[in-house]
Amino acid sequence: MDGSELIKLTVAVLVSISVGVGAALVPMFVNAEVYIVALAANIDSRSLLAFLIVVHVAATTVGKAFVFQLARVGTRRLKVIEPKPPRSAVGRWWRRVRQRYSRTRFAGWMRRLSTRLVALLDHRYAGGLTVFSSSLLGLPPLAIVTILAGASRQPRWLFLTMVFTGRLIQFLALAFVLHGLPWFEDLRHRLEGLW
Repeated sequence: MDGSELIKLTVAVLVSISVGVGAALVPMFVNAEVYIVALAANIDSRSLLAFLIVVHVAATTVGKAFVFQLARVGTRRLKVIEPKPPRSAVGRWWRRVRQRYSRTRFAGWMRRLSTRLVALLDHRYAGGLTVFSSSLLGLPPLAIVTILAGASRQPRWLFLTMVFTGRLIQFLALAFVLHGLPWFEDLRHRLEGLW
């Protein structure tokens, strides 16, 4: 491995760590799944791809541990805030769209499933199922589950194990399924010309 390859590897590891922690702390602005797709599109070596995904998942787990601990310590200071009505026409339109969607059968099914999974968080060890489901499938959203798990009686070791395992399975499956698709291979070859 020469000097330029070592620099590229170091930059790739640092970016994986940064995106992992960023996705854990501010998931509405840093999307981990988009990063994994971009990573799979730009890396030829499957072993390097797997290594960078493990680094990314470890960084995400560290970030989630931070949020979990903040929720655990901060539950005594929670305030309930009423949402303000939207001020703009776009805000009012978006509220109507959300209300219409919330009345569909699919939204009702998702709401019932999420409610059942969130109710499991009150159980000390059965809550791990909710965290695993959330980190693997995104149902209920992991950002919400992290805060609720921190506020519940769930052990930290169980939470972190389920987050790491679920995210690792999800990201490895996403990256390697994309690596095996012929159209994705064509996209990767087209992207090689850009760099």
